[in-house]
Amino acid sequence: MDSPRPLRDPYAWAALTVGLVLRALPMLVWGWSTDACTRDECIYKIAARPILAGDGLGLAPAGWLPAPGYPYLLALCHTLFGSFESVKWVQWGLTAPTLVVLYLLAHRVGGRSTARWMVWGFALHPTFVFFVGTMWTETTYTFLLASSVLAVLWARDGGARRGLVPGLLLGLTVLSRGVATYLAPLMVLALLAPDRPSAWAAWRQTARTRARHGLAFLVALLVTVAPYSLSASSRWDGMVISDATLGHVAALGNNTFPPVTFDYGIGQLTGRLYARTLASGRPRCGHKGGPVAYDRCEVDHAVTWIGAHPATFVERVPVRLAQLFNPHSFLTRHVRWGYWPGLPWALKELLVTWQMLTTIAIVLLGSLVAWARARGPYGLLATGIVLYHLVVIASLYGLTRFRLPLEPLWMVFLALGLAEPRATWRALTASRWRAIGAIATTPVIVLLLHHYAWTGYPGFGP
Repeated sequence: MDSPRPLRDPYAWAALTVGLVLRALPMLVWGWSTDACTRDECIYKIAARPILAGDGLGLAPAGWLPAPGYPYLLALCHTLFGSFESVKWVQWGLTAPTLVVLYLLAHRVGGRSTARWMVWGFALHPTFVFFVGTMWTETTYTFLLASSVLAVLWARDGGARRGLVPGLLLGLTVLSRGVATYLAPLMVLALLAPDRPSAWAAWRQTARTRARHGLAFLVALLVTVAPYSLSASSRWDGMVISDATLGHVAALGNNTFPPVTFDYGIGQLTGRLYARTLASGRPRCGHKGGPVAYDRCEVDHAVTWIGAHPATFVERVPVRLAQLFNPHSFLTRHVRWGYWPGLPWALKELLVTWQMLTTIAIVLLGSLVAWARARGPYGLLATGIVLYHLVVIASLYGLTRFRLPLEPLWMVFLALGLAEPRATWRALTASRWRAIGAIATTPVIVLLLHHYAWTGYPGFGP
């Protein structure tokens, strides 16, 4: 396979240039320094203000404790540049290292042609373009998650000390979003796995050979996360690894009201509607014991509710997954609410439709290629990370924002299929069980994608 040199590849430079221009354009045309914010954007700013005052991470107004990574990044940006909103230009700058990471990741899987398809897909991805100009965590979380995956693959190629790098990166990912905490066993497994599917003897041999890689990974992860975890646990009188949000999100999807979401056409799009929805549910826990006690209480209430309504819980799984697979995103809501005044009607429709088609291509075609060609450590990591998030979201509540950081892992497969369509088809048809898997899951994916596909267009949808 050719040597990966993204900085010497004119296709990568062209993709980076286009990606940077597209991401800067909305901020330059419609402004970036504004006090306006939407829900979690506001919460991150609220949580960051006590940091500036020297009081540490603040709580959300509802009483839950966010992960520290993004609020501390906001506080740092405010200290250095005078405003929270300056984080948008930091996120713009992250485009370059993210593109390099994705190039290297795709190159490992399918060579230079796959890497070129990958970086152009990322550069032109409308939702990634949009999120750079927001104060949600997706831009930074995507970079950290993809970097962690690449670092695991890189660590396998050298000595045990290389295992420190993915441990450090996953630690930062965990501090950015608590859901990443339980990816650690999967990454250790990928560090120990043989290069190709092999007999149990090969697994035992590679596990013995790379045991120190796994140990270095866990040490770096612990050293990265433990200082904050110990401090927060002491402050809030209970165990905190990164955040205390499980009870809050469990209540949004497992309550007397239908699962909550915030996407255009299907969600609680106004504060009044959201408050009315919450008021119709079971009584919420009090906040006297702090965020950890509040979190435990809400988790207990959700578990009790699930135990009393198991059939309803199961019935809501496809609803939450359909919310996640909704081929639109917050970009649709932004465009439809007129936050980019003066944008021509035709361009609005093109943006909404391009976003929908992009999601469908990544999710549907990427899944078909994954069935055909997901192999080795990357196949284990990509499919494992996606399946883990699917299980979590199916149990709690669905939102398109949660899908975005997973899309680059699937875009690698899509890029591989576009670069090598014949080899992909041969791989799919050569294996009966892979072909059966693709045939069985395709209609499910199509139904999930189709369920809310028309909600982005006023007058259509539920």
